Amino acid sequence: MEKKIVWSLLGCLVVLSILLASCAPAAPVAPTTPTAPATPAIPTTPTTTAAPTTPATSTATGAEMVKVTLKKLDSTVVEKMMEKPKYGGAYTTVHSEEPTVFDPALASVSSALHNQTNDRLIAYDWIRGPTGTGETTFNITLDVMTYQTGFLAESWEVPDDATIILHLRKGVRYGLDPNSEASRLVGGRELTAEDVVFSWTRNFSDIPKNYWRARQLPAEWPVSVTAPDKYTVIVKSNPGYIGTVISQVITWHMLYPPEPVKKYGDLREWKYMVGTGPFMLQDIVPGSSVTFVRNPNYWQKDPFFPQNQLPYVDTLKYLFIKDTSTLIAAVRTGKVDNLYQKTMVSPDDKNSLLRTNPQMQFRRIGFNAMALKLVMNNPQLPWYDIRVRRALNMAIDREAIARDYYGGEAEIMGAPISPSEFPNMYTPLKEQPESVQEMYTYNPEKAKKLLAEAGYPNGFKMKVDTSTQYDVDLLQLVKFYFAKISVNLEIAIKERAVYTSMTAGRTVMEAGWDAFDSDGPYAYHYWTPTDPAAYGQIEPPQHTEHLNYLMKARDETMKVFMFDETAAWPIMKKMFVYTLEQAWLVHMPSPYKYVLWQPWLKGYAGESVTGRGQYLGGAKYLWIDRELKKKMGF
Repeated sequence: MEKKIVWSLLGCLVVLSILLASCAPAAPVAPTTPTAPATPAIPTTPTTTAAPTTPATSTATGAEMVKVTLKKLDSTVVEKMMEKPKYGGAYTTVHSEEPTVFDPALASVSSALHNQTNDRLIAYDWIRGPTGTGETTFNITLDVMTYQTGFLAESWEVPDDATIILHLRKGVRYGLDPNSEASRLVGGRELTAEDVVFSWTRNFSDIPKNYWRARQLPAEWPVSVTAPDKYTVIVKSNPGYIGTVISQVITWHMLYPPEPVKKYGDLREWKYMVGTGPFMLQDIVPGSSVTFVRNPNYWQKDPFFPQNQLPYVDTLKYLFIKDTSTLIAAVRTGKVDNLYQKTMVSPDDKNSLLRTNPQMQFRRIGFNAMALKLVMNNPQLPWYDIRVRRALNMAIDREAIARDYYGGEAEIMGAPISPSEFPNMYTPLKEQPESVQEMYTYNPEKAKKLLAEAGYPNGFKMKVDTSTQYDVDLLQLVKFYFAKISVNLEIAIKERAVYTSMTAGRTVMEAGWDAFDSDGPYAYHYWTPTDPAAYGQIEPPQHTEHLNYLMKARDETMKVFMFDETAAWPIMKKMFVYTLEQAWLVHMPSPYKYVLWQPWLKGYAGESVTGRGQYLGGAKYLWIDRELKKKMGF
């Protein structure tokens, strides 16, 4: 449908020039008036989660309901009626990216599917979410410590700005799959502090294509990880960087045992995956699916129903579906239970599904904006001159794109802050400084004037690399707009693996086209020289002054963010305005897309279906209403 809109719009633009005249959930904490942030108060006692009281059975029509009593962080009591979970069933979802590497040291946790098989030390506290006390929406990618709870680390202490002491949960055992040689090597033994030391040391070791080393600056790497006893881990950072270590490492690193690594040399094959998570990886059919089965010895209990061992479903399956029509058909016929992550659908597809399946539930979520990422290390490229970069931004009619291409379901300011991730920090265009407003307002005549001033009165040619994974139709529209200011855009479409290799290897020579990760502090990654996503190459010696400012802002943000996110907002707002004024990227509007799930898929107000729960292994909190599914004919 989007393709039809694009080409229809292009036709109208070419023939009539119509567009020349066209011109989110509450955040956990309200922002304070921007002031210089003070050094955060460092917690010195273990963080604990308020546990619910024993649920009292209540009579209800249909589903069995129980009363649950919870306590907020300020000790306010919250009582709710909740549906009693049921065991069994198979949960099927979609993953648009087929994993190729399963080693946690070589790939991100999401692409490697470790979310279901392995655990973190610290994770989100489900009691604080919308189903519970409502103190957070779980929309924040890097959640502050306030809304975290102990996972494999039962508790922790942060005695100073360079130390965190983690106390491991006792009795946590690795899943034991008798059909897996790697699992038999580990033998279902207990997780120990030495496993944490091994995982972290290896994840930050100097091995080829190490994911975690690349994503951090050397100053942000842990200085040391030690195990003074079987259940205690002490992590040391450089002074002031413990917040970064907590956010980037402790809450994200999946832990794994040393035995498979020692036998096989690495964990590239899926058969080598062994963890303490809620599921065990049973099988992968290349190009088709990945299947997990319930870990019968999983350690975690349901935080709302502490007598219940997780997970609830017996089987978890990811289908690899890239074609949108095939995906929609799978949902329509009940073969897929929900759509999330990069499989979220457009407003048109959502409306189509609801016409045939009106019982489906859905939620609108802001999606990462597409962006033209300009390579900045070559003084011979026209956009090395800031006037050219500003001209390229002024050449785009973002209002028309938001209205006609996205059907009105998009935000003009697509980056660097997502309106969904940080709604109280997001700044709409009309509230931006005048310099930013002017550059993001469609003005092709001013763009031509800037190009002439920069020495390009007749425009120039530029090449952009991308892959079919990204919105090439929208890029065609960018090409059309650029042509109106005499900039000839050549689009070079690569295979996905080739393009990924180009960005990571810094062989994109002029510009790249893909999604911009606008999830708050993660946006810093684009300007971190070692990061795989930073192929814009804003690096010394050409950009030393810029980089020094950006890295200083990054450091100041991460020193306080994990302990008090509001203290980080003034720094981030100032930094993001700076990046907008420098115009290193040509951002598109941020589209809204939809998460949909079947009515028989039960969970906690959709958090585990539609929010970070899916990303963090939230399948364990889901259960299937099999009677309802059967009654509906699926």
